[in-house]
Amino acid sequence: MRNIKKYNTNLARVPQHMSFDSDAITQQFQRQAGLVRDIFLFTVKRQFSGNIFGEIEFTVDEFCKEMGYNKSEMYRRMDIFREKSEYNEKKHPLPKPPSLVDGHECDGLLEYSLYRAARENVVFHRYSKNGNPEIRAYQILQSVEVIYDKSTQKSVKRKYSIVLSADILNEAFFRFFVIDYSNYIALASKSSDATSSYRNFYVFYGRMVATAKYQNRHTYITTVDELVEIFNYNQEQEPKHKKMSVRRALDAIKKKLSHPFNYKFVADAASKSKLQYHVLFTFTDDVLEYYDERMMYTFWTALRQRGIQHFAQKIMDKNYDYKKMIEMQKNMPKERLEEFHKWWFSKEDYDFKQMLLEELKREIFSIEAQAVEQI
Repeated sequence: MRNIKKYNTNLARVPQHMSFDSDAITQQFQRQAGLVRDIFLFTVKRQFSGNIFGEIEFTVDEFCKEMGYNKSEMYRRMDIFREKSEYNEKKHPLPKPPSLVDGHECDGLLEYSLYRAARENVVFHRYSKNGNPEIRAYQILQSVEVIYDKSTQKSVKRKYSIVLSADILNEAFFRFFVIDYSNYIALASKSSDATSSYRNFYVFYGRMVATAKYQNRHTYITTVDELVEIFNYNQEQEPKHKKMSVRRALDAIKKKLSHPFNYKFVADAASKSKLQYHVLFTFTDDVLEYYDERMMYTFWTALRQRGIQHFAQKIMDKNYDYKKMIEMQKNMPKERLEEFHKWWFSKEDYDFKQMLLEELKREIFSIEAQAVEQI
């Protein structure tokens, strides 16, 4: 009897553009890049595991416990905002931290990163649907609400209510790779820079596995230089030192993955050089099967299409002739799609959307159960 694998709840989705341009978040947020990426994946995982429609609330304790951070480090005033700091000693003007309307300053690492993720756009370089080079700017967080615990007078007792931007949610909803969330968390190191670089590679790893599966292969090849960029290592070091740095990182990562990869350094097959500055990754059948989310992809795609169908019937011009859901999705004007995303990821018509979600779960997964019985 052939087994049909059940949905793996450890799998978390990563928007494809984060893997196609894995250096974008690092370039934008520099030293806060790792934390911003962790905040994003932490929020997306919660969004698609529970509250799909609406905001995500969490406390700093919950975030630190899950992602492996120290709470005191998250709240400690950052060096760039302190009078006696290396930044100030270099005779730079002391910057003023951003503040809320009540005067509360976002001078700690967590709140400053939340502020930047809401304020700044990340520029991703990729190819458009037409195959042309494209630059796309995405806002990660649409809003961040700081909620104080009124049962105590301590301002440190607070939680955060986050709304991801509609563009980012749509990417995570419809165009994504998957990673193992517990493995991502396990890639923590004593060094925050190492943690950031290891986790950034693992996001790229999701793309490698998906590409191998799509091409019906068990391998993926890249260059040492590309991995050096992903790990955010010094690009100016000698090639042999780059190779050593990449080897150390890959060996450290392999030890922490539940479904590890194999790799070896190889020469470029397209050139006559015998220098081994390419990296060939190899994945077993178990690895390719483990990172398979086709069933849930089918579910989320169907859910989105039914949402568009309802949105069109409820809001759009009733004289507009929509023949099929797929055709409707392709022909929906851009401004209408933006309206749909705004409605779809809000609490408006929340009960209806939850009912639609539950009905589709029963429909798709009951079909899956029947298929298992017939095999």
